[in-house]
Amino acid sequence: MNDSYPRTGRTLYLNIIWHQHQPLYLDPGSDQLQGPWVRTHATKDYYDMTAALERYPNIHFTVNLTSSLLLQLQEYYVARLKPFVDMKKNTVQAKKYLAAMSGKTDPWIDIALKPTKSFTERDLHFLFSNVWNAFGVSDVMLGRFPAYRTLRDKYRSGGQDAMTEQDRRDVKFWFYAAHFDPDFLENKIRLATRHVVDLSDLIQKDGEGHYQATRTIREEDCHRIVAETYKICAAIVPLHKKLMYHPSTHHGQLEVLTTPYYHPILPLIYDSDLARICQPNDPMPSRFHYPKDADAQVAKAVTFFRETFGLAPFGMWPGEGSVAQDVLSVFSRRGVTWVASDEKILYRSKPANQPVYYPYAVQTEEGRPPVVAVFRETELSDKIGFVYQDWRGEDAADDFVGSILKYAPQEGEPDRLLTVILDGENAWEWYRQDNDGKEFQNALYRKLSKLYEHQQVITTTVTEYIKGNPLRGIPTHAVEGLPKVEWLWPGSWINANYDTWIGEDEENRAWEYLLTARKDLGASGVRQPDPMAKVPRKGTKAWFSNRAWEAMYAAEGSDWFWWYGTDQNAPAGDKPFDIAFITHLKNIYRFAKLAGGKMPPRTFQPIIVAQEPVPGRTGQGTMAQSTDDLVRVIFQCSAGQMYVRKFVAIAGNHEALGSWTPNKVLLRDDGTQGDVVAGDGIWTSEVRLPEGFALEYKYTNSGAEGSWSPGEEFSGNNRRITVQRDPTGRMVVDGTFGKL
Repeated sequence: MNDSYPRTGRTLYLNIIWHQHQPLYLDPGSDQLQGPWVRTHATKDYYDMTAALERYPNIHFTVNLTSSLLLQLQEYYVARLKPFVDMKKNTVQAKKYLAAMSGKTDPWIDIALKPTKSFTERDLHFLFSNVWNAFGVSDVMLGRFPAYRTLRDKYRSGGQDAMTEQDRRDVKFWFYAAHFDPDFLENKIRLATRHVVDLSDLIQKDGEGHYQATRTIREEDCHRIVAETYKICAAIVPLHKKLMYHPSTHHGQLEVLTTPYYHPILPLIYDSDLARICQPNDPMPSRFHYPKDADAQVAKAVTFFRETFGLAPFGMWPGEGSVAQDVLSVFSRRGVTWVASDEKILYRSKPANQPVYYPYAVQTEEGRPPVVAVFRETELSDKIGFVYQDWRGEDAADDFVGSILKYAPQEGEPDRLLTVILDGENAWEWYRQDNDGKEFQNALYRKLSKLYEHQQVITTTVTEYIKGNPLRGIPTHAVEGLPKVEWLWPGSWINANYDTWIGEDEENRAWEYLLTARKDLGASGVRQPDPMAKVPRKGTKAWFSNRAWEAMYAAEGSDWFWWYGTDQNAPAGDKPFDIAFITHLKNIYRFAKLAGGKMPPRTFQPIIVAQEPVPGRTGQGTMAQSTDDLVRVIFQCSAGQMYVRKFVAIAGNHEALGSWTPNKVLLRDDGTQGDVVAGDGIWTSEVRLPEGFALEYKYTNSGAEGSWSPGEEFSGNNRRITVQRDPTGRMVVDGTFGKL
């Protein structure tokens, strides 16, 4: 356990941003969340990841909490459960809750609190066969809960009827427990609210690292775990407020960000024709051009953040890191001083190919101060998200630290701020040798603490870096002294464009639907409200007017467009997101009419007409990979008849293949990591893909990451396979470079 590293230069400033987001799972008609993933990530990620700072006082980082996540957390779990949680008895008044709030949180809360013997077919549907059912858990997670995995296997073998009453009770209990962070399962934790979470009487860890129940699960235990869930949910905002960094006093370790309110791809709301710059060859829908909506999304987020945390945010993480020169003025007018995106955006901006390890001042409209932009180092960020899944935590932390130290500035060079950004909620459940990534996170913060003592690396936030912190020896880095970006390339942190959300047939149809609804609402006589005004009294025409525009803004969210097209596929199918999008559109018309507006009759047909589910497949939160249906797919590309200058790479329509980013996922011909014979011209890569997935892909030869030139296999065609297991449980895909 070596935490000492050779000095490689002057002090390096490191800016780590954990992005936490869930889409709006709300069905406005029933006023119920249709997915449990805000709650499950609250108990597994949102509290413990930030609480780690209290163990490492010299570590500072940033957390982004999106408005849609906080809204669901605070309203549908904290506010609605609070009256029924008995903190003295550590349980929930189940009968009172079910009488008053049944159907008003998420279905799995009701199931946990309802007597198992009274389950209806609807309850059993949500428990076992709903797309977000109680077995929607990764195989890696299930492996740590043997009883839970046994229940899953029993259900798969015999179906719903094979499950006894006790089995069903056990399933609903483990669905909660498996989503508790290991800290909560193994220790007595005092929360920021002073309440204590202690499950030691219910769950114990054995010598093999498995979690077992200490007794037969009772209904009271299911009530108890809902109470523990509530305590954690209720402590998340207080914890972040407690640790927030205040530039005026230089106290605190945490900068908290937010995102435009409903997580839109803001440049496309501002002007969808911006996509024509970064996707010149893709077909585009009719122009969606509503700068006032873009402003409303930012303004609403600022207002909600101030109401939640007591001060306005200094920075914003635009949804999916989506930026463009045109939208910076929207941020600036609402007091947002900095934004973040990906290095591929920086390299395409003007001037081109500037180094990733500086923050940049980007001029906005005349007379307004510049907005500071930082850009994530992609490889380092993706290592945490994807590469380290199969590593020991200590080894991963050592590799990460060794990688960042290469960026240390030399004497006479300006200070550098290296930025790492990734999802803080989806990677950890896939860490096979490191339960929930705890060993990696603790080892990383321990090593960075040691490096802070020697002033080799100082973790900081963007605001702290710009304004300076004399208590930690961080000088001021005035905005006017930062390097400049004259024009910011339009695109996201995926592929440096917007092709995940626009440009395919299904996506473009959704944009046409959205434009139709927006035009109808704009012509209805229902006035667009001040985004920073208080919500009118419920039931009034003004309130219905507000709801109509809220439905419009919700429909502008990115998450619906994410799942349209072939470039992304949800483990349980994309249909739930199609239904949610069209539900928001319908609500625009319903609420506008109740507000007295004149709306024409419209019918929005489903965009995803038919989608056959893969038998046995379960679904998780919006950014999750598939569960136990992952297949080991081994690609073997023969390139022995051609000159390979550096490497052969593979790109395709799945994140495991770089989401169509060329020269990012490299194959090997060195006899390691699945390659059989070094130097034989057979280039090999092994990835895990969902069974039944319709994969499109192609190979490239030795180009720069993000560029198809000079080594693209063929420009007009893709290779295509459907992922399926062979008798050994894997799939081997052979091919010759340049030959279909």
